[in-house]
Amino acid sequence: MITLKPDRKLKDKFPNIDYHSLSLVYSLLYDSACISKRRKNFDIYICISNGDCSYYNWRWPFNIKLYISHQTSSVRVFHAALLHEFRHFLQDTIFKIPLSKRTYDETTHNSYMASPVEIDARAYEKQLLSKVIRLYERLNKQKENIKYISSYKGKSI
Repeated sequence: MITLKPDRKLKDKFPNIDYHSLSLVYSLLYDSACISKRRKNFDIYICISNGDCSYYNWRWPFNIKLYISHQTSSVRVFHAALLHEFRHFLQDTIFKIPLSKRTYDETTHNSYMASPVEIDARAYEKQLLSKVIRLYERLNKQKENIKYISSYKGKSI
């Protein structure tokens, strides 16, 4: 199970995002990528970065954090950045991709863009962004429907 825990700045910047529903979506993504029968639970902290870039701290066993650029302004761009950084988390925790000069080279912009882990994360983001947003929105809509249906409709005693 993935539990997304946003920091205060992120909650203030995107107040309409339901992080409980989003956690369910990302739990599904994790389960889809995980090949072992035994699943782990992860608390993933989402923070606003002080820099211009979004990033994930590779091989960070405790306090897993995904950083979203402070320049992220729209909800769609937020979802894209989160999905991209989540893929790096999957590369690290499930696929055990070692972060080396061969898999990740940030000496120049071209070498960074040609790094296998970046190519994979961009492709993952591109293929799943619309599906993740649609699943998140449908889940929120169903959550509201279930909340209405679940409310007590009997007469008070």
